[in-house]
Amino acid sequence: MYRHKKNKLNKRNHTFSDDHNEEYSTEFYPTRNIYYSDTDSESKTYLWKLVIGYTALFFSLFSLFLMPVLFGLIGIVLGIYTVTKGHSTLGYTAIGFGLFSVVVSIFYNLLFVLSAIL
Repeated sequence: MYRHKKNKLNKRNHTFSDDHNEEYSTEFYPTRNIYYSDTDSESKTYLWKLVIGYTALFFSLFSLFLMPVLFGLIGIVLGIYTVTKGHSTLGYTAIGFGLFSVVVSIFYNLLFVLSAIL
C-alpha cells in the first residue's frame, strides 16, 4: 500500500490541491483460470451430467401423459442423480414434475376405484 505525504498546509482546508491524499493498491484477482478447464475429459463429464439431467426432465414431463408411475419414478431417480452431480435446478425440476405425476396418478386411480366400489 502506497500513501502520499499529507500536505500540512491543506490540513484544515477541505478543498483538493494537486497533492491528493489517496491510497493506491493492486486488484486482488486469481491469476489462474479456475472456472474453465482445457481438458476434454472434464468437459465431457460435465456434458454427460447435463444430458442425464435433461433426460430426467424428459422422463418426468413424459410421465404426465403416458405411464406416469414408471416414467415418473425414472425421472425422480435420474433427477436425484443429477442433483448429486451438481445440476441442482435441473434435477429439482425433474424431481418435482415426477413427483407431481406420480401423486396425481395414484390419487386419480384411487378415486376411480372408490367410485366404482360405491
